[in-house]
Amino acid sequence: MDVSIIIVNYNTLRLTRDCIESIKEKTHGVDYEIIVVDNGSTDGSRELFENNRDVVYIYSAKNGGFGYGNNIGIKHAKGKYLLFLNSDTLLLNNAIKEFYDYAETHALKAIYGCYLQKDDGSYSGSFHYFPSFTVGDFIKGKFYKKSYAPDYTNKEVECICGADMFVPREAIAEAGMFDENIFLYGEEGELQRRMMKKGYKRMLINTPKIVHLEGQSMGESYKKLTIKMESHFYILCKHATFANYFLLRMFYTLLYTVICLPHLGNQDARTFLKSLYLR
Repeated sequence: MDVSIIIVNYNTLRLTRDCIESIKEKTHGVDYEIIVVDNGSTDGSRELFENNRDVVYIYSAKNGGFGYGNNIGIKHAKGKYLLFLNSDTLLLNNAIKEFYDYAETHALKAIYGCYLQKDDGSYSGSFHYFPSFTVGDFIKGKFYKKSYAPDYTNKEVECICGADMFVPREAIAEAGMFDENIFLYGEEGELQRRMMKKGYKRMLINTPKIVHLEGQSMGESYKKLTIKMESHFYILCKHATFANYFLLRMFYTLLYTVICLPHLGNQDARTFLKSLYLR
């Protein structure tokens, strides 16, 4: 098996169905399997996918988060490469073959992503940066603006977007699987940081074409902000020294407070602030 495509589904029946159809329509010339890990959906996903012979469907009664679902997929995957693909993506060309061919013909110790696009054809964020794990890096980041602009060249970046991560199986063997303590947000960056420490580059390549519908699998809310906050603080605690973690946490606590102050009439905002100071 060349490639195992792992899609985590949670109440995104339509998105996941369309993603699978785009894979089937566009992919040829490479041996692949589609693994759908369902984190306890209640929207009819189980009834639709359970008997679908085009996918390996795995139902989990527990919704343990994005990393948890991907780890289940990893344990069932047979491929030489693993493609972690968001349910809210659509393939526009033979993207999986493009990833596979590039990885096979370039002697790089690397994982790969591509330049994603929105459904209107405009650029969608495809890479980002690790959070600052020292106060010095944090201060430096405030004076030296980091570029997020695409140049559509094949290049190394700091961190690939988690919507499409093409990963050699041995990278998982060396760095470990997703950290299941992170329910959502930042888990791909935390994993890539461990891979970086094992010598893996993070490469963007320009031949795969994928649409990312950008978060349609989860709307904006204070619940989302709470999950982001918890993930951010956990990752800082895991990778920063205690002194740096303490100072950075103080800063971000103040930042989140300032953001929420104009919305104190909103019960969700008050609940969020309460959780911020009690953690």
